[in-house]
Amino acid sequence: MRVEIEALDEHFVLPLAEDGGLTLDGPVGKTRVEVKSGAVFISDSDCRDKLCIAMGEISSTSAWVACLPNRVFVRLVAVTSEDAQSPGVDSVAF
Repeated sequence: MRVEIEALDEHFVLPLAEDGGLTLDGPVGKTRVEVKSGAVFISDSDCRDKLCIAMGEISSTSAWVACLPNRVFVRLVAVTSEDAQSPGVDSVAF
């Protein structure tokens, strides 16, 4: 799988298998996106409510997190057919 990040007019792609991160500029300040141990999450943001941080980490295909005030959208995308296999029912949204 790979991590796709959209921020304002920019698009970034990171491998999910490698730890790392990006700090992105947005309308209300900076947002930090981290990849660690096969998951991705927003670790810090200058937004007021910090809901993006509270969303926690994601590690399954089609999952996403976002910081709406800073216009940062992060999602996981399948790269191989093995990645695309359904992870099952999401009990949080079901």
